[in-house]
Amino acid sequence: MKNFEVSRVLNEIADLTEIIGEEAFKARAYRRASESIAKLPGDIRDFARDGRLMEIPGVGKNIAAKIEEYLATGTVRHLEKLREKAPHTILELLEVPGLGPRTASVLLKDLNIRDLAGLEAALSQGRLKGLTGIGEKKEQALKKGVEQVRRRGTRKPLGFMWPVSEQIADALRGVGGVERVDVAGSIRRRCETIGDIDLVASTTDPAGLIELFTSLPGVTEIVASGDTKASVKMEDIGQVDLLAVAPAQFVTALHHFTGSKEHNVRMRGMAKDRGLKINEYGIFDEEERPRGVSSEADIYRIFDMDYIPPELREDTGEAEAALEHRLPDLVEAGDIKGDLHVHTRWTDGTASIMEMAQAARGLGHEYVAISDHSKSLGVAGGLDEEELARQAEEISEVNARLDGFRVLAGIEVDIARSGDLDLDDKTLSGLDIVTASVHSAFHMDEEAMTARIEKAMKSPHVDVIGHPTGRLIGRREPYQVNVGRLIDMAAKTGTFLEINASPDRLDLSDYWARQAIKAGCRLVINTDAHATTCLHDTRYGVAVARRAWATRHDILNTLPVDDLLEAIR
Repeated sequence: MKNFEVSRVLNEIADLTEIIGEEAFKARAYRRASESIAKLPGDIRDFARDGRLMEIPGVGKNIAAKIEEYLATGTVRHLEKLREKAPHTILELLEVPGLGPRTASVLLKDLNIRDLAGLEAALSQGRLKGLTGIGEKKEQALKKGVEQVRRRGTRKPLGFMWPVSEQIADALRGVGGVERVDVAGSIRRRCETIGDIDLVASTTDPAGLIELFTSLPGVTEIVASGDTKASVKMEDIGQVDLLAVAPAQFVTALHHFTGSKEHNVRMRGMAKDRGLKINEYGIFDEEERPRGVSSEADIYRIFDMDYIPPELREDTGEAEAALEHRLPDLVEAGDIKGDLHVHTRWTDGTASIMEMAQAARGLGHEYVAISDHSKSLGVAGGLDEEELARQAEEISEVNARLDGFRVLAGIEVDIARSGDLDLDDKTLSGLDIVTASVHSAFHMDEEAMTARIEKAMKSPHVDVIGHPTGRLIGRREPYQVNVGRLIDMAAKTGTFLEINASPDRLDLSDYWARQAIKAGCRLVINTDAHATTCLHDTRYGVAVARRAWATRHDILNTLPVDDLLEAIR
C-alpha cells in the first residue's frame, strides 16, 4: 500500500502547489514523481532503505527527502503547510473535466469556492460570469463537467484501482491459514472504470483473515463484518469487499465474484437446463452432491464449453462461442514485441533515447519507436524538421551501441484543424513509422473532426492514428467524431488504429476496438510512455485488446521488427 500512499501524497502536493499559485515547474516535478511511484515495480520502502530513491524517474534530492519523511512519520510538513493555505476539499474540483488547478485557484480566491457543492451552487446562481478565464463556453463546459462527475459517482479508472487492488491482496497473502487471495469483479474483467474492489480468499482461518482485513491501514469505516464476509471503506479508494472461503470452494467463489452479473445469469440458466446448480460455493447436482472442480477451466468443461477468459465474461456472445469451440486465442502481454509510441527528453518525456531503449529491452521487448511530438505542439517542445534530423542521428548512435535490439525513428505528428500534417513530406517519408494524432481544437463538430482525421489517414506517410477519440477517462470526454467512419477509412487505407495503453486513455475503447477487428482493421498497442516506468502500461492496452476479442494476429506489434516494417510498408 505504501507506493499508493506516497504517490497520492506527492500528487496532492502538486495539485495544491498549483492552486495556491507557486511556480508551475514545482508542481510538474511532484506530479512526475507521483506517476513514477504509482507504476514502480517494487516496494518504495525497499528503495528508501537501500538509498535508491533518486533512481526513480522524477525523484530528486528534495522529493526524496519528503518521501523519507512520509515513510518515517506518516506525514509531510510541507503538505500540511499547503493545506493551511488551501482546503483539502478544493481537490474535489479537479475531478471536473476541464477544470485544472489554475481555474480552481481562481474559484477559491475570487469566490471562496472550496468544494464541488460550492461550484455547483455558484454555477446555478450565475456567479462565475466575469471571472478571469471563464467565458460563456467555459461556464457551460463546467456545468456539463459537474454533471459528469455526479453521474460517474464513485467509479474510478482501472489504471488506479488495478494496482491498488493488487497491493491490498498482497497485504493479505502470506498470513497464517491463507492459501490464496485473488482480485475478482470488474477489475479481473479489466473494465475501464471500477466501482469497488472485490477480493476472494481461501483460508483455514476466515475469522483471523477478516480481523486482519478490517484493520488494514487506510480503512476509514467497517461497513459489514461477518464470519466469512467483510466490507470496508478505504481512504481515496472506496469500498473493498472480501469473501473468505474454504479451499475447496475457492474456484467457484472466484468465478462467481468475477462476474459479470449477466454472464453468471447465463451460466445459472445453462446449469438448470442440465439439472445442475452453480453458485459461489460450488456446482451441485439435483441431490446437492458437489461436482469436483480444481480450476475455472473445469467449471466450463462440465458444461462442454471452452474456458472463457475473465475479460470476455460480459454475455456478449462468449457463451455461444465457447459452446461451439470458436473462442479466439486472445493476445497476451508476452506476445507484444515492441512499443511504437514513446516520448523522450527531446520533447516532453523524462528519459533519454538510450534510457527508454534499455528499459524497453529490460521488459523483453525487441524494439521501440521514438515518437516524440512534432512542432505544432509547442507546449511539449515539439520537434521541427531540423531537430528531427538531429534526433535521427542520435537514434543511429544508440542502435550502434545496442546488441539484439532496434530503436526505430518515428514521430507523433500533429493533425491540424485542416487535416494537414505539420511536417513536410520529405521528412515524414524518411521515418520508420508515423503516428498522427489530434492535440488541439477538440471542440470541432462531428463532421469536421471526422473529415479532419480521415484526411490524415489518406496521407501515404501516416501509418497509425494515435488515441483516436482523444478522451481522458474521467477527465475529458471523447471529442465528437464518427468512429465508425474512421474504422471504414482505416480499412480502406491500411492505416493502423492505436489502442493507447496509457491508463488515462485506453483509446480505442474495447467496444470500438472490437468493431475495428470485425471490419478487418489491424491495431497497435502502444504505451505513449513519457517515462521508463510508463512502459509497464502495456498490460492495460493488452487488457483492452482482450476485451475486444483480439488475437495476436490483430495486433501489429506482435510481429518481429523486420516483419513489422514490411507490414507498415
